Amino acid sequence: MDVERILGENGVSLAQMLAARERRAARQRDMLRGGGKSLISYTLNMPGEIKQFPLAQAFFRHGLARLERHLARNGISIVTKACRVEPTGSEAMLLTDGAPADVKRLTVALEISSPASRLYDMDVLASDGVKISRDALGLPPRRCVICGRAAMDCAPRRIHPARELACAAVKLMYDDAVGRFADTVASAAQRALLYEVCVSPKPGLVDRFNSGSHRDMDLFTFMDSAGTLAPYFHLCAALGAEAAEQEPERLFQSLRLPGMEAETVMLEATGGVNVHKGAIFSVGVICAARGWLWGRGENAAAERLAGVARKMLTGLKDEFSPQGQSAGEKIFRESGVTGIRGEAAAGFPAVIECGLPVFERLLAENLPLNDAAAVTLLHLIGAADDTNMIRRSSLFRFREVQREIGRLLDEKTVPDMAGIARLDRQFIAENLSPGGSADLLALTLLLHFMRDFESEKAPWRSES
Repeated sequence: MDVERILGENGVSLAQMLAARERRAARQRDMLRGGGKSLISYTLNMPGEIKQFPLAQAFFRHGLARLERHLARNGISIVTKACRVEPTGSEAMLLTDGAPADVKRLTVALEISSPASRLYDMDVLASDGVKISRDALGLPPRRCVICGRAAMDCAPRRIHPARELACAAVKLMYDDAVGRFADTVASAAQRALLYEVCVSPKPGLVDRFNSGSHRDMDLFTFMDSAGTLAPYFHLCAALGAEAAEQEPERLFQSLRLPGMEAETVMLEATGGVNVHKGAIFSVGVICAARGWLWGRGENAAAERLAGVARKMLTGLKDEFSPQGQSAGEKIFRESGVTGIRGEAAAGFPAVIECGLPVFERLLAENLPLNDAAAVTLLHLIGAADDTNMIRRSSLFRFREVQREIGRLLDEKTVPDMAGIARLDRQFIAENLSPGGSADLLALTLLLHFMRDFESEKAPWRSES
């Protein structure tokens, strides 16, 4: 985090701040004539001479949205609202029909709801202009953003330098922004895993109808696994955001240990069953790439995400050990098939060029999401080398299966679910399971869900 870059250089003088305070008091008096029972005057406690910068504006707007929702939840209506953006800081005034003491309790609940919300300054005035104090209602005092002691103990004695306070405030806003965005990414990733397992029927895979070719897992095993992974996906996105000034190649190295720890948590949750090892790798990479682009203020269309992933994984295929004993390494030595490593290192072409376009085309044709995803899985089996399928049979048999699916897709542009169910029974009889393709389907779903926030950028990268 570069505090100087975030803050900028647009400081204001003490005289400007005093004049702004007088204008705000005049506006408060004018608005109180509008007939409401109480007035909320909302600003930010931003120490130092720099009061206005993009991150502060975004944090202020988020706080205002929280305030309006909190009032509505508690049945309090806003009679009049006025907002201003000035060099001395953003401010909002909300005239409400709520009793002053009740409104003050609600605003204090917001001010103490998180570390960053200590920066909210939500004064409440009664209709006669008298400010409602925390102390009068027995509410906790404001806390210092650095030491956590009562602010009234620190501020008068100037225990903390203004610059230190300003840096602490920026850090709180920064962490809040990164955390909220990482939550958005993690939610989309977890949703993708849950949707993937629920898509039915899926040949040879666990779904809502059966456990496919698996005897050690079922739908609930997948739920147990997916339920543990949101913190990991959150961390991937946050690491990406924090590494935005670095080259993508370095970012992947920071994911290795969290990935191994996520695998351990997953195995503990599933009783030792490997449910999402492949997704921990591939989905984690995409979450980190999304955070990296967000932190740089760049658009995150699917193709751009894939390009960042490709850069992150430069040299990944070279990591195959000549003596490696994993299933993927053995298959690589025997056939040269690189599986998910090669797919990921190439920027997930099966997903970008096949899975995502097919899935979104089928949705545009009004196919139900479940059916669109089930058909997309067939396309993905045909588009990428699935080492799980090869391990359970042979490369020769896998190529036969790809040809069979190709013929099915040629015969029917959109195979019906009954046809896919027949293929499921065939896969189960042969003990086939396209687990690698299932991971690519989860990625397809994730990239589709990420469309909803592909233009979202770090607020310090936004125009003021």
